[in-house]
Amino acid sequence: MDKDGAPDICPACGISKKVFEDYKYNISQKRKLIMDINIHPIMLHLPQAITGLIPFFGFLSLVTDAGWGIKFLYAVEVVTYLLPLSVLAATLTGMFDGHNRFKKLNTPALKKKMILASVLMVLTIVMPCIVYSMGIKDALFPLIGLSFLTLANEAMLSKIGIRLIFAHLPG
Repeated sequence: MDKDGAPDICPACGISKKVFEDYKYNISQKRKLIMDINIHPIMLHLPQAITGLIPFFGFLSLVTDAGWGIKFLYAVEVVTYLLPLSVLAATLTGMFDGHNRFKKLNTPALKKKMILASVLMVLTIVMPCIVYSMGIKDALFPLIGLSFLTLANEAMLSKIGIRLIFAHLPG
């Protein structure tokens, strides 16, 4: 980023603006290739899409006839069981991407992302547990509520990630 428009503290590594250097794209070709694949930004859209399907299919299960309603209800159940796996994949690719970009995972922004990712993982593990214990029909409204909490968490993660997408440490 341009040094004049930079914040007082780097959002990626936490260093002061005083030690910022003018931008030079001086990373190895291998690291550049890995970053250009954008595997984490691609993977994080999967849990976001799955989370959005839960209230959508849930609503459709309530407003369609019994035949279609039960199909949409079972679709909610299936995506609820897939959600924690997609969050795990997004988290692992995020850690790989963060380490590739910053050579460490303990930068201020990455610490925030790991805390939010941990909360997200807990939320998405709770959801299939509720379905398993209550049954999909009784779990529908709690799932819809949890899906909105999950979407809010995913939005916070994305907001931090957007600031980091073009950041990296040289070398």
